[in-house]
Amino acid sequence: MKKFLGFMIMSLVALLPLATDAATSIGYSCGNVDENNLRTCTISYNITDPEGADSLTVKLTEQGGASITEIDNASDTDWTVSTSDYDSANKVWNVLLASPGVAGEGNLFKFTYQVSGEDDCKVLISLNNETTTIEPETDKPADQEDTGATLPYIALGTIAVIAVGAYVATKNKSKMYKI
Repeated sequence: MKKFLGFMIMSLVALLPLATDAATSIGYSCGNVDENNLRTCTISYNITDPEGADSLTVKLTEQGGASITEIDNASDTDWTVSTSDYDSANKVWNVLLASPGVAGEGNLFKFTYQVSGEDDCKVLISLNNETTTIEPETDKPADQEDTGATLPYIALGTIAVIAVGAYVATKNKSKMYKI
């Protein structure tokens, strides 16, 4: 009876609907740096709340000499930039976006920033509790590939160990001993 009761309780727990928290996540895609050291990036979203969201506030923080020059609506989105306020003391842009309660995936807005050329030049994107960093690509040397140059040494070492093992094993039992 106890096993049956335990089985019933486990079945009920397994069949209970699991509650999920609605989440909003952000991402980005950026173009290449042009001849004026400007780079345009598009911020994207994924809202899992079935009711969507009516407004969002995205923070863009300039670091390492990065300077945001333009914030504009994306071409293929339901979101519109309501306001974009700049806090010069903290180098933070607060971008307020409005929408008719959109859920799912899509683009929020686009912005252009000046790349300073410094190592720590980047823009931090914050939405709710999620933060993403945009850093310009730098030309880094490619990692050395493993070419297998040690393979002959491993093979020679293995052959030497087998030869020595065979010699020691047959040393007292063959004509090799008399040599």
